[in-house]
Amino acid sequence: MEVTEEEYRKYYRPWWQEKKREQRNRAAMEEKGYTEESYEEWKENDMRTELFAESMEELMEKKALLYVLEEALSGLMPEERELAEKVFGEEMQVSEFARLKGESRTTVSSRKQRVLEKLRRFFSDKGFQIRK
Repeated sequence: MEVTEEEYRKYYRPWWQEKKREQRNRAAMEEKGYTEESYEEWKENDMRTELFAESMEELMEKKALLYVLEEALSGLMPEERELAEKVFGEEMQVSEFARLKGESRTTVSSRKQRVLEKLRRFFSDKGFQIRK
């Protein structure tokens, strides 16, 4: 099955990273003397705890912050938004994004700094404290 690099990054890489994380967790648990069955039980309990750990206030706060982030991103030009989503959100390397777009790394890096400054100004205007 042929898969483009973009498809791999979008679908298979996150799946692969999750599987590797589970494998490392399982190995760490087994090193401490836990069996495969106890790891599966621990993982199930851990996931159940994560689902119910957040209070309604925390969920509402996260929802409000996501709304503000969406508002900030909607104020960017489409190419700026794509850059922000890939480099900041998906943690793609600037050089990788530049290669994907067929541009020089320094050009993309300069654009990234301008986008970052726009986002800082937006959040600062909304009353958020911004660290540099």
